[in-house]
Amino acid sequence: MATVTQTEFENGIDEQYNDTPKTNVVWDDLRFPATLIRQGATVKPDFDATELGLLFPQNDATEIAYIIGQFPHTRKNGSNIRPHVHWIQTSANEPVWKMDYRWYKNGEAPSGTWTTLTCDDPVFTYTSGSMLQICAFPEINGSSIDAVSSIIDIRLYRDDNVISGDVLLKEFDIHYQIDQIGSRQEFVK
Repeated sequence: MATVTQTEFENGIDEQYNDTPKTNVVWDDLRFPATLIRQGATVKPDFDATELGLLFPQNDATEIAYIIGQFPHTRKNGSNIRPHVHWIQTSANEPVWKMDYRWYKNGEAPSGTWTTLTCDDPVFTYTSGSMLQICAFPEINGSSIDAVSSIIDIRLYRDDNVISGDVLLKEFDIHYQIDQIGSRQEFVK
């Protein structure tokens, strides 16, 4: 996909308001900072008030961050999404992050079935010390999510015995494509 300049994007917005089809697409993040994603009745994983993040323990996949997100009206209907985690890496060893998800649109019943994805391939090469690392989950097919304001439910956890002790999660987010600054109607594009 070609890179779009800010001017081209703004021209695309002008076209949108003039009822001319817009072909420019850009990406954005649907963000879930670790300071906000502890939802539900659970008190685990622990929160590190000094380093500001969630601490996911070694060999305990029962400590889960529960996340609910609504995609903005700007999301390109039917486009795929790319979830990932930002975490602090302190050694060459790499944790195994997992997420269970279900994604559905307005007017549909939430699926009782969860899909599990595994993320165990960090983006950056570790050299030494502490570094902010990103680990990307496999892309999620969004072709059936062709409506405004879809909901994604997520259970995020660590499932490994590779790193001793805790791993500090800073943020979970999802890259998604934008093709408009919003929708012309409240519930449809």
